[in-house]
Amino acid sequence: MEADGQPTVQQQRGGWVVRVQGIDTETGRRRPRQLGSYPTRRGAQAAATAFAARSDAVPDRTTVGHVVDRWVASKIDVSSKTKLQYEWAAGHIRSGLGGVRLDQLERHDVARWLEALAQGGRFSRRSIQIMRTVLRAALEDAVDLGELRRSPAARVGMPRYVAGRSRQSSPVAWSEEELRTFLGSIADHRWFGPIRLSALYGLRRSELLGLTWSAVDVNAATVRISQALIEVHGRPEWSEGKNERSRRTIPIDVSMVGALRAHRRLQNMERLAAGPCWEDHDLVVATQLGRPVSPGNYDQTLDRLVGAAAVPRLTSHGLRHTAATHMVRHAADVGEIRAAADILGHSPGMLMRIYAHALPESVKTVTEKIGRRAAQF
Repeated sequence: MEADGQPTVQQQRGGWVVRVQGIDTETGRRRPRQLGSYPTRRGAQAAATAFAARSDAVPDRTTVGHVVDRWVASKIDVSSKTKLQYEWAAGHIRSGLGGVRLDQLERHDVARWLEALAQGGRFSRRSIQIMRTVLRAALEDAVDLGELRRSPAARVGMPRYVAGRSRQSSPVAWSEEELRTFLGSIADHRWFGPIRLSALYGLRRSELLGLTWSAVDVNAATVRISQALIEVHGRPEWSEGKNERSRRTIPIDVSMVGALRAHRRLQNMERLAAGPCWEDHDLVVATQLGRPVSPGNYDQTLDRLVGAAAVPRLTSHGLRHTAATHMVRHAADVGEIRAAADILGHSPGMLMRIYAHALPESVKTVTEKIGRRAAQF
């Protein structure tokens, strides 16, 4: 066990004990360690002072927690959302290995910590991968700075099995009938056009909230995705998008053009009603005063609309998932799969991995075609 706190003096059973908080490197959990018991408070305080003096000889900069925090602080060339993800991972690394001295961290410490995360049932495989990536990058940084000869995490792989997290039972995606019911129920809502765009074309919530009218070309029937509105520490913040592939131009159908035209007319009426209070941000999704809509407020509105439509509960990500599922399900060939990936801002390979569940109908179609060909032989 490695200490990561200051010793405390506590009375116990007529005597005095000295304890210190620390990290159990076997389990990665925080627990107190008793350093000794003393008949008098003065003796216990003297022991605590002596232990603190010895601990101070090992400065915080030599701990795993310090090098991880330092690495995260140095990442100024990433988006706010990515930085927030790194900070989240760093918090869990500090809880598991943060108090361990850098020169005492071993490969098996990292492996046991990752295995404990995998068996705990709290984190998905993706979440554990992020924590592992941040730890490895921070330790490689320490190697580059000459603080370590080698990184103990460099050759530690992911656990083979990750215990599943308990989830509320909810549909992965709506059926076409449920989607039709939902869109019909919100036809009179002021955000009907944008929500329809998200549900059919799979825009991410951040992309929809960041969409501007200058990026919508109704004559060419296209929508250009070039920025996003995300939430960082509870505040809306602009982003250039998730990655290069996410910045794309989407062709839209005639009915979608009509829905966006109708939405523009409604928003112009709201602008007139707001008068001088209107704030022109050129946003497709805006408040009745033209201001940006925070992701949290958008989710609350969507949740109310879903509840009123009497369809299974689904989040804004669920809308994107619904759109992607039906795109894949109705794709006639590999070319259409690739086109769906372009519309969604995914790579084709990733689309196939995530939405493989939607392929059985396509497989059945191929089987039927084989049957028709076989009948000719």
